Amino acid sequence: MGISMGDWFSRRWSQLSLNQVNFYTIVFILFFTVIFASLLIYDEYKDFLKMAQNGVEITQIIPLSSSLPYQNLPKTRLIKVMVEIATLALILFGFIVGLSKIVNSMIARDMERFLKFFESAHEKADPILLDELYFNEFKKMAGYANEMGSTIYEQKESLRALNASLEERVKQKTKALQMKNEALEEEQKFSQGLLESHKQFIRYAIHETHTPLSVIMANIELFAMNEGRNRYLAKIEAAVKNVFSIYDDLSYLVKKDQIEYPKKEMDLGEYVEKRIEFFDEVAHFSNLSFEYEKPEFPAWVVFNETKLQRVIDNNLTNAIKYTKSGEKIRVGVSSSIEECHFWVQSRSQKIHDVEKIFQAYYRERKKTDGFGLGLSLVKSICDEEGVKILIDSNVEHTRFEYLFNKKGNI
Repeated sequence: MGISMGDWFSRRWSQLSLNQVNFYTIVFILFFTVIFASLLIYDEYKDFLKMAQNGVEITQIIPLSSSLPYQNLPKTRLIKVMVEIATLALILFGFIVGLSKIVNSMIARDMERFLKFFESAHEKADPILLDELYFNEFKKMAGYANEMGSTIYEQKESLRALNASLEERVKQKTKALQMKNEALEEEQKFSQGLLESHKQFIRYAIHETHTPLSVIMANIELFAMNEGRNRYLAKIEAAVKNVFSIYDDLSYLVKKDQIEYPKKEMDLGEYVEKRIEFFDEVAHFSNLSFEYEKPEFPAWVVFNETKLQRVIDNNLTNAIKYTKSGEKIRVGVSSSIEECHFWVQSRSQKIHDVEKIFQAYYRERKKTDGFGLGLSLVKSICDEEGVKILIDSNVEHTRFEYLFNKKGNI
């Protein structure tokens, strides 16, 4: 797209310097002076031609006292007039040029003072003295410029003071943060030491607990074989089995990050039936009973036995804790083409917050025994192994159902 003539002149004009304007002004004055002188000379020449053609007496335009020859008088007169006009034009041109130069030099001097002021404005600029300027308009501008420069300098000094203050504050804050970080590192080391000591203590406690629990269980069996069972022995056995379940939970929590739990193929229905037999005495002691629904066909799953025991035992013991007295705890296992289902259902109080019951140390019944770790442990195992959890709880019953993939979480 072409550029219009007006745009071209506007762009050229915006790029002109003061010296260029001065030069173009002189050229312009010279041009019009030459035109003006030429027009005057041309008019004078036309007048002479006109008088000559009309027969005007030479004596009327040239004095009789002239010593020039008669035939050269008109030509001489014309030359004289031309010289006078040219001389006058040159004098006028010189006067105008000189005046223009003086005015332009005065403007240039004032402008130079402004340029120096603005060039040094980023530092402490010396104010423009009004007596140094020639024109009132520039003096007004100088007043505004001096005020602006003073304001800029004050703001700059204020910013310098503020930056210095901020730098000092940053240094102080940094030093304080470094001290806090050092204190936190010391506290973290101390806390890690306490945590490691705590873990070590739990390991030793669990290790030392296993032997006496095994001895107690063995002696209960021997006593029952020799003397027969009674209600006191049943209470002891139920309590020891509860302790065994808690021991197994703690043992898994301590070891789960340190050892690898291999998987194997297991019959879920048969394994659940064995765990029901283990907790049958505990349920009977709480005036409860199990009702087990066996699968029609073997429900094979690929799972680690320790993890599977934690899932099943925690659900059975929770059912014993929360089921209403005199009720039955229904337990079942079923199998489909891709999944095996394990579920526990009983009559108990409605669970108000299904999501929170999987949080560690959370218990909806504050008076119930336990630490609130069982379902949290179950949830972590199910998440690791891809086992789906379904919960249905209302005023009539509470049901926990677990969906195991037959191929395992590969």
